[in-house]
Amino acid sequence: MNPVEPRCLLLHGFTGGGADWSSVFADDPRWLAIDLPGHLTSPDPTSDYPEVIRDLLDALPASIDEVIGYSLGGRIALSFIQLAPERFRAATIISAHPGLLDPAMREQRRLADQVWIRLLRDQGIEAFVTAWEHQPLFKTQARLPAEILARQRARRLSQRSEGLASALERLGLGEMPSTWEALACYQGRLDWIIGGEDTRFQAIAHEVLAHRPATRLVVLEGVGHNPLLEVPERLRARLDTHPDH
Repeated sequence: MNPVEPRCLLLHGFTGGGADWSSVFADDPRWLAIDLPGHLTSPDPTSDYPEVIRDLLDALPASIDEVIGYSLGGRIALSFIQLAPERFRAATIISAHPGLLDPAMREQRRLADQVWIRLLRDQGIEAFVTAWEHQPLFKTQARLPAEILARQRARRLSQRSEGLASALERLGLGEMPSTWEALACYQGRLDWIIGGEDTRFQAIAHEVLAHRPATRLVVLEGVGHNPLLEVPERLRARLDTHPDH
């Protein structure tokens, strides 16, 4: 009997890991969840953004033809589509940004990321995690049970300071080439999932719809930026609506 080959790649968000998807998907060889560069045991990125994307793409099993990405992972998924659109018949993007077009906004984001990078390198992982968790972007997570938040914090504290700093330096939004044109031209199935209380990323999602009306938008009401953490069962149900899963 031939082993089942992975078909769908799962990409986590910044400060996360491949194990983040375990709350959404049961252990199944059709799903491949990897640790992104700089996270956990994955090597730190040392090249520029486009080269990191090429290296990740080259390392994928040939059987992969679908990608699902959250936040940082969603941006990387969009970059995969930009580089090799024919490789992926379907993509699902969760709470992600297709890239900055305005050079001034790009520079502003680089400067903002430098603050986090200095915090990681000067004060270490614990000071960084405490500050990172208090961002307004994550305010809806305060409603979650304490044990879920404790598991997330422990996962973040298990990261390496230099790994996360390198990931921000090489893979931050300020370093990412825009994928707006690529997503507008993408011929595969493109789904976009956002939380109903994530106002910033709702606005981005509607810009995506304007660029590519064929995109299927899914809004998870009462949810913030991280559906993987906040409503894994509802997220899985939405992903299960696809007949090819």
